[in-house]
Amino acid sequence: MREKLTFLTLLSLLLISSTIIVSAQSNDRPPESSFEVTLSVVSGSNDPGQRGELPQNLAPIARQLRATFGLTNLRLVDTYLGRVGNNGSMSYKSLANIDANTQSNTPSFLDWQIAGLRNAANGGPNNVFIQAFRFGARVPVVIGASGNNAPIQYEGIGLTVDRMTANSNAPVLIGTIALPKADGGRVFLVLNVTPATN
Repeated sequence: MREKLTFLTLLSLLLISSTIIVSAQSNDRPPESSFEVTLSVVSGSNDPGQRGELPQNLAPIARQLRATFGLTNLRLVDTYLGRVGNNGSMSYKSLANIDANTQSNTPSFLDWQIAGLRNAANGGPNNVFIQAFRFGARVPVVIGASGNNAPIQYEGIGLTVDRMTANSNAPVLIGTIALPKADGGRVFLVLNVTPATN
């Protein structure tokens, strides 16, 4: 009886100490990182009716776009914000007015997704890796004669990127999409990933 009691006491002490060790190990692990994601959709054209200025944080992108594409007008269509954990994914579906000349009753339908966002393994502390980025939109196009009663047809545009890296805390141009318009209008997708602070 005494040997059994001693064995149970030792077993209890062993379980308690292993629980304390496991608890201490789990508390020593660094907290999982999260990211704040900002997608800026920028519209560009040479149409004199589309005047607009980009925010100051997009000034380097504006210089790059004007130098590369020779566009006179750049306009921020919309900004989308989200938060995702390490190796996480997020997706949005929304409305936007990509073309400033389009009537409000014919908006564009946006659908975008980012997947597998995490710290880059070999890119240094300020680099992030993105497994996949997808952006799609259905935009209104006037078919036939233009005017107030001109028929509208929706056309799909989009961009898909698999496996990319980017510097965190800096806007990066992901890609450009030509709009189905005669004036050379384009949509530019600008992503900014920032490590979340809390």
